[in-house]
Amino acid sequence: MSNITENKLNAVIAAADITIINSSITAIGSKLPTASLTDDQRTSLKSIDVNNKVFVEDVLTEMGVSGSGIIPAFINKTFINNDLALFEQLDVLEAGVLNLTQKIADLKRIAGDEAYTGALAVYRIYDAANQAGVPGAKQAYEKLKMRFNSQTTGAGRKADPVL
Repeated sequence: MSNITENKLNAVIAAADITIINSSITAIGSKLPTASLTDDQRTSLKSIDVNNKVFVEDVLTEMGVSGSGIIPAFINKTFINNDLALFEQLDVLEAGVLNLTQKIADLKRIAGDEAYTGALAVYRIYDAANQAGVPGAKQAYEKLKMRFNSQTTGAGRKADPVL
């Protein structure tokens, strides 16, 4: 359970910074080669792991050593070499983006938890004030209760407002 007095994050990203971040994401995307896959292609295309990468490197080495006269002209070593080089570049980029994505997900989780925990505390205060007959509390409590009760959990059950 979160402690509502502990606020790990108390920040908002400036609108100008959001614009810069979104522009940077767009700029990164524009620097990458254009290609996309269907869902079927995502599952059917071969992937490359450490062993497969070493195999590709070995094939390229052998093509350089003994390929002439054995490998037909329609097999383009440069294409394979470029694909491997791009794979390696994208592998590095992916690691950086995945780390950034994890950071964003962590920050989002913390911010969401703190906002929801604080809102639940306020909801409970309105509930207690309503039960105590504090003027003005009933209207706010009923409005929040109606909104809260319209939310359901992933299992389809009504959400429980008590932590």
